[in-house]
Amino acid sequence: MAARPRSNPNVARFAQESWAELRKVTWPSRETVLRLTLIVLLISILIGLYIFVFDNLFTVTITNGILGAPGATAPPAAP
Repeated sequence: MAARPRSNPNVARFAQESWAELRKVTWPSRETVLRLTLIVLLISILIGLYIFVFDNLFTVTITNGILGAPGATAPPAAP
């Protein structure tokens, strides 16, 4: 029966060095995080609205202008 493999000392060293590097990071303040989050949400909403408006504009233009309005033709007469 094979012996159970021991934990790799490189993994422990990697974890210690990673933790030491994380202590060196200058973390943003709560106010900065909230402000930047709101800016990202606002820009995302504006881009979504921009895409929505132009998508609908192009749809109406193509449907009515180029293809003709669907349903604009009369239904076939019943015999």
